[in-house]
Amino acid sequence: MRRNPKRVEPTKSDCYYSNGVSLSFARCVDEDNILWPQMLRLPGLDRPGLLGAGFDIGQVMVTPADTARPVPDPRDRPYAGLLFVGVSWQRLATDDYAALKLITGVVGPASPAEQTQKTVHRTFGVALPQGWDHQLRTEPILNAVYERRRRVGSWGDHDGWGGDTLLVGGAMLGNVLTQGYAQLQVRAGWRTPPDFGTSLIRGIGALPPARDAASWGTHAFASVGGFAVARNVTPDGNSFRSGPSVSRRPLVAAGEAGVVIRGRGWQFTTSWVVWGREFETQPRRAEFGTFAFTVFR
Repeated sequence: MRRNPKRVEPTKSDCYYSNGVSLSFARCVDEDNILWPQMLRLPGLDRPGLLGAGFDIGQVMVTPADTARPVPDPRDRPYAGLLFVGVSWQRLATDDYAALKLITGVVGPASPAEQTQKTVHRTFGVALPQGWDHQLRTEPILNAVYERRRRVGSWGDHDGWGGDTLLVGGAMLGNVLTQGYAQLQVRAGWRTPPDFGTSLIRGIGALPPARDAASWGTHAFASVGGFAVARNVTPDGNSFRSGPSVSRRPLVAAGEAGVVIRGRGWQFTTSWVVWGREFETQPRRAEFGTFAFTVFR
């Protein structure tokens, strides 16, 4: 007779999404100045519009709820580290946006998430996590992201108080994330730029700036959405070998609220993310803060 697994209560603040950092570069370019994958004629990418390119490099780590256990609870999310690089091609029209992003890197000890987390803990005098010997094993990252955005409403102007509403939809395919998603994002503030909003590390990443945006400004944003997930490496475990894993939930809700501050050639974004339960034995949603610094050229 099979028992139903009990939910695992988080006992530490450093659980689930422990840390994520990304350095991004984005710019608008002429099509002759960049390798453009003409063979990938996805909807929106084949339309006239401004061409943008983005590059990012980052590291993400996730941990179980109790990082003091040398042997993690098998019902809890496994330790996992990801080190990745991504390149994106983007088309920007007045109210329509399309993008394709290709991501590669590594999952596992080569990330090296364990060393990063322990260094931070030593620096701040925090107890070291004990279960990294049981993290997901090494495997390469091969993932693609396709995304569309549409501005469906706006008010005010770009040189004063104003805002807009964006619809976001996309799909990811690969051994790290295979899922579809949809999102509604609302923005308002002083000199809100006519660009296409913000994106988390796990999404497109840095979006190019609007060329006619004011040189500085600040605005707030909030978004709600959901994901239909067919694969997520952090609960599902390694793709080609046995190891730690938990039962993934197929539908996950998410919300985010934050602030963007822009200057001439740069942008700082900070936000608070609420992420729904991603596996069956997860007792409650995850909450975490993010920040991103993007340089535009």
